[in-house]
Amino acid sequence: MSHRWTPAEAFSPLILSVLREAGGELEAEEMFLELEILVEDRLLAGDRETTPQGELRWRSAARRARQALIAEGLMTGGRPGMWTLSEAGRRVT
Repeated sequence: MSHRWTPAEAFSPLILSVLREAGGELEAEEMFLELEILVEDRLLAGDRETTPQGELRWRSAARRARQALIAEGLMTGGRPGMWTLSEAGRRVT
């Protein structure tokens, strides 16, 4: 099945990788910049469309991936505007 846009779970390993390289924490906008550099040549046409809320689809997918990583215990969600690895997230490779 082909997707019109990249599924959220595709962003999870990339988010973890970017955060590990950054020392475990990045401000959200910085995270999106780093992530965009990583995925810009892999994004599908639909990824650059906006959601009904006005956000780019790939950013929305990355936010959903972040929520899944928080639920899995690999990231923490305690600080608004910050994307932070948990201790478990720092160890997983």
